[in-house]
Amino acid sequence: MDNKKPIISSPKGVGGDDVTTWALPEGAIARLGRGSEPKMTFSADGQSLAIGTCLGLWLYDLTTLSPVALWNAEQGVVEAVAFSPNGKWIAASHSGRMLKIWDIQNGTFLISVKLETYVDNMSFSPDNRYIAVAYTVHGSSSVVEVWHAETGKPFAKFTTDDERAGHYQPVSFSPDTRLIASTCSTATSDGAESIIVWSMESGEQIACLSAHTRWVTSLCFSPCGQFLASGGEDGTVYVWDVNTWQQVQRYTDYGRVYRIIPSWTPDGILRAAIVHYDDTGPATISIRDLESDEQIYNDQVWGNTIDFSYIFDWGNSVLFSNGSQLAYERRHEFINVWTSDNPTKRQFMHSPISFPDSMVFSGDGKTLAVKYYQEGVVLWDIASKRSRPAIKEASVGKNQFVYKTESGKLYAASIKDDTVTLWKTDSDGNPLIEATGREYWSAFPALAPTGTLFACADADGTVQVWDVQNKKKLHNLTHPLEPSDDDDDEDDGDFVDELEFSHDGKILASESKSNNFKLWDMELGKEIETFPSDKVTGIIEFSPCGRYLSCSGTEDLVIWDITHRKPCEDETNLYTLTRFQIEARLSLPPECEYVEKLEFSPCGQYLANVASWNKTTKNFPICLFEVESGKHLVTFRGHSTDVMALAFSPDNKLLASASHEGTVLLWNLTPYL
Repeated sequence: MDNKKPIISSPKGVGGDDVTTWALPEGAIARLGRGSEPKMTFSADGQSLAIGTCLGLWLYDLTTLSPVALWNAEQGVVEAVAFSPNGKWIAASHSGRMLKIWDIQNGTFLISVKLETYVDNMSFSPDNRYIAVAYTVHGSSSVVEVWHAETGKPFAKFTTDDERAGHYQPVSFSPDTRLIASTCSTATSDGAESIIVWSMESGEQIACLSAHTRWVTSLCFSPCGQFLASGGEDGTVYVWDVNTWQQVQRYTDYGRVYRIIPSWTPDGILRAAIVHYDDTGPATISIRDLESDEQIYNDQVWGNTIDFSYIFDWGNSVLFSNGSQLAYERRHEFINVWTSDNPTKRQFMHSPISFPDSMVFSGDGKTLAVKYYQEGVVLWDIASKRSRPAIKEASVGKNQFVYKTESGKLYAASIKDDTVTLWKTDSDGNPLIEATGREYWSAFPALAPTGTLFACADADGTVQVWDVQNKKKLHNLTHPLEPSDDDDDEDDGDFVDELEFSHDGKILASESKSNNFKLWDMELGKEIETFPSDKVTGIIEFSPCGRYLSCSGTEDLVIWDITHRKPCEDETNLYTLTRFQIEARLSLPPECEYVEKLEFSPCGQYLANVASWNKTTKNFPICLFEVESGKHLVTFRGHSTDVMALAFSPDNKLLASASHEGTVLLWNLTPYL
């Protein structure tokens, strides 16, 4: 095989090695987090668990629940993973449309196959000879493609004629590798799917099985090869006789089911892992013996209030195999593992499993606060590279926000049910502010840079302003909203969607979805009537000096003089503020010329930028410049997916970059400054 190369890191995780240093790109000193969107598979002997993420492919020892290896994804996201039955190989499909197979024992790259599109499921044949994937061709017909596992040479391509591809497209071999099954749907099925079975020898379609009224999520043959079981989003498991292709059993009536995954034990007992949910919660996962209807396992995986988007994401991170091995993500924090030979649930940290969208260093540079999507705010200790929740009280929910005051202190806010809460990070667990009694909180809450005032807005336009030190409500401000159009199905109505304090906390700006802007005097608790809101189409930002507010206007840029509470009319000041003058010219490398994000260092001497994605991007380049000279200092490359945020440490020794892949890289700036 060509292009073999070692890709496995030193397997020292079981011995306590710091995995934040594994497979780092040049210039990085640590990686915080192990990647988002986990896809999992058990080894045939039950000794290992592989977890594919947006970062790459992790291998865990199930005895110790510790990582032993990491394969980096060169481009894109790991979409699916599979072990060969003999335990020699591991395969992964990438969003870069590549199927790759590695030799586990010696850590070498075995083969690479170019895919026509993305694939979410793959399977090795029981005799280890083949690997198969299922996918859609141009959104129409369903295709199952099979290759020789050891060489990557094509073996067969099975295509439906008049059918559309299935949604999940599971793929499964019979125990004797004589048959292969996948799914499809018809143009008139309205969500129902059929199971298609092909002969590996002749390539002919030999069965089309129709019973499910929704998408088919999983398929598996019985160990004896006489039966095929299918599970669907209709909450039903069907069992089919392979000789006659008649339905021989139907299992249903399990309540409101998001996902049901049938799996045969080695001795032929059919079980199913079932993801349950309803509108009020809690969400649970259970394992049932289908024939006896005995519940073998049950776990609550979410609280009493359900966010369906979370259930949708989380439901794709459940693995049930051999009727005796279960692994699933819990609350974007942990991976839970249950096996029939070790029925006590075991849990290990693989978090944050979500992706970061903003971050900030503490004033002393010892802590990096990162806000994760659906995961809340996490504090990373820079010295130890260990994480802890910003809010100790777990019941507050994961809809959280992070703030840094002028003094360098970190605060976090949370929204859950009818309560908005403000906390000082690493506190005793007692909240500073609790605003309650509202069914829906619209805008992200805001904390003044001084740390003295806190604001939040509800659905009817009421903006509450609180005194943080005295824990008292100061003002109820009414931001007028536009009436909703009852005839417009897409109209969600007007609401306050942005709040921002001036640097001294004396002014609060509020903006509604309908582009209605208001400025509020925090000392008087009243609207500033002289603000020309009828001429403003968007608030840009308060100036760092605290004297001005820049706004986009109906005709031109509007500069609001905060001190005198009026638009800037002094021509000299206005010219100084609005003129265009080149202070420095930065020559961007070709790979960084399309700028996605910019971040200045706290001292203003340095600028970091990251390029936007293009089709040739493998590792996103992050460029560092000296502002005064315009000198390009260094380019870092490490993230395989979009960079969401950049942050300099206060002493300029570190640059942090947060990526959609679910990780934060810490770059050492000392050699370049």
